[in-house]
Amino acid sequence: MSQGLAEVRQRKRELLLESEINREILRVEFAQLRIKAVEWRRGLLKARTAYNFVAPIAGAGLAFFMMRKKMQPGLKHSGNGRGGKSPYLKLLAPLGIAALRKAVGFWRQSRARNGA
Repeated sequence: MSQGLAEVRQRKRELLLESEINREILRVEFAQLRIKAVEWRRGLLKARTAYNFVAPIAGAGLAFFMMRKKMQPGLKHSGNGRGGKSPYLKLLAPLGIAALRKAVGFWRQSRARNGA
């Protein structure tokens, strides 16, 4: 009887040890999954940042292309002596003004931070 009890106790110790090993394996695997999730999140953040920069540029480029396409017949027959640059300047003027306003805003913010 005591031999059977000793075998049961030994089996219990083996099962407890196996259970602890399995828990450690699960901890390692969950840590690896967390690392992968952080890498994915970082990759998505890079993609979102790239999209935030590329999308407005692509939109402006497409708008410029479409406006150029619409102005093309007028450019060939413009008799203003400037070779057709005036319609392009009229197209780019709002973009230049917006960029200048943004630059002045950044300049004012930096002056306010440095002065405060």
